[in-house]
Amino acid sequence: MPDFIDTMMYVGDTPWHKQGVKLQNPPTIQAALHHSGLMWEVQKRPTYYNLNPNIYGSNSSNNESEEGFGNVSTGHFVTVRTDTQQVLGHVSGRYEVLQNREAFEPFEPMLDMGFTLETAGAVQDGKKIWVLAKAPESSMVGDDVIEQYVLLYTSHDGSVGSTFRPSAIRVVCYNTLELALSRESKWNYKLKHTSSIRERVNNLTGIIERSNGDFRTAIDDMNKFQDREINESELQIYLETVIPFLKNRHKESIPEMGIFVRNTAKPVYDKIVDNFYNGRGNNGKTLWDAYNAITEYYTHDKEYKDWVKQTQFGKPYDYKVKAFRVAKMIAKVGIKTGSYTSIN
Repeated sequence: MPDFIDTMMYVGDTPWHKQGVKLQNPPTIQAALHHSGLMWEVQKRPTYYNLNPNIYGSNSSNNESEEGFGNVSTGHFVTVRTDTQQVLGHVSGRYEVLQNREAFEPFEPMLDMGFTLETAGAVQDGKKIWVLAKAPESSMVGDDVIEQYVLLYTSHDGSVGSTFRPSAIRVVCYNTLELALSRESKWNYKLKHTSSIRERVNNLTGIIERSNGDFRTAIDDMNKFQDREINESELQIYLETVIPFLKNRHKESIPEMGIFVRNTAKPVYDKIVDNFYNGRGNNGKTLWDAYNAITEYYTHDKEYKDWVKQTQFGKPYDYKVKAFRVAKMIAKVGIKTGSYTSIN
């Protein structure tokens, strides 16, 4: 497995890293747990410190009396993976473990709704896990087929809460399309690891039904991207608005003045422009091509140590969301220099 993936299963085409357990047909929840290597559990255990100076060597000083020696609770806890006894993270007393099998619970009624489990797995030795399910229906943007998905991502180390939100994939190139629904609708449903988490997980399926209209609206917006032609100058404005650091692509080193610049912006800009003209499914003509040039770069071209974390929760995800928002604005009002710099 790549360094960033612990275990995983997938259905259909082999992922780019060519790793994981391939299944010919969508699995049941129990089979998905098994083949993704998620059959283990997590325990929350208290932590202690020891007042005995002999533990730390003869040079340690201790003003406590003999009665003070021994284990003393820190008031904090760690999460431990029970199959390996590996400590996953340090958490508070209020933190409640969401077991891997419980993370699959909202998908149980979704399977009855026609969803299928596409992939699931763990990263960082089990600190984080994900489940991805595919919706039964697909949509069209021009000649492109767009598949709808739902992603659940949670951590066992306390670093992030559990998130349940939609995503979409452009089938011709398997770009992940972030539809800016996470902040504009009821789709993105974040869960904190507290005592009420299981009840709220069970409420997630209702959100799917109420939010299908938002997804259809996003598809309508993308069809407007397909109808809006842009030229080279407009492409430049769009890319610099979505990814501001690309404005630095012209900086050069001046050795005679002792100025040395590591220009990381130019190769990114050049690759995205190439995607606009030559990316899979792109023709170098429309706002749809420009939007997909960005999503293709941050889905496939950029290298990651943790693909799931970065493409779904890191800066690359933010760029893809912003790419959608800016394109939506351009399709509505046109392009004016500096008009979209405040869009986040």
